[in-house]
Amino acid sequence: MNEFIEKNRGLLRFYCIAARIIGWVFLIVALVTVVVWVLSGFPGDGGRYQSYRIYSLCERLTLNFALFGLVVLGLAQFIRYLYDNDYQPGWLLCHGDKVLYLYAAALIASSVLYFFFRTAVFTNTLTVSLLFSHFLAGVLPAVARGLIFAGLGQVLRRIVPIIEESRTLV
Repeated sequence: MNEFIEKNRGLLRFYCIAARIIGWVFLIVALVTVVVWVLSGFPGDGGRYQSYRIYSLCERLTLNFALFGLVVLGLAQFIRYLYDNDYQPGWLLCHGDKVLYLYAAALIASSVLYFFFRTAVFTNTLTVSLLFSHFLAGVLPAVARGLIFAGLGQVLRRIVPIIEESRTLV
């Protein structure tokens, strides 16, 4: 592994910088969107779909921007931890497994809530087969993604101490 890191140090440095930029962009976009949305007075018609719109915006901001930005920033810290021998793991890397678990739980909860919102909003147009297909298309892939991120949390929790121990041996 040390040989791989030595050969690809420049590429790992590039990935680290790119991940930092992408992570911060995701966090800033989430913050700017919230500020603009609050300053605009929560636009919407206040009708039947208003709660669905609010939920959809919150879900997109937290999952697709804020939490994913934190995951990417944690990845940047992990990459730097690999190639820089003097770098000590930051807070995000030390608690990265918990961030990944939170992201996994949010993915699953979001898909379940989305399923129930769609069911409640479109109740008079849904049939059992359409309801089942919405469940299969929305909830099951999100559960799979959630399990993948929870597994990555387990891997991260176990691999950081191993890397730390290998550094003390060398």
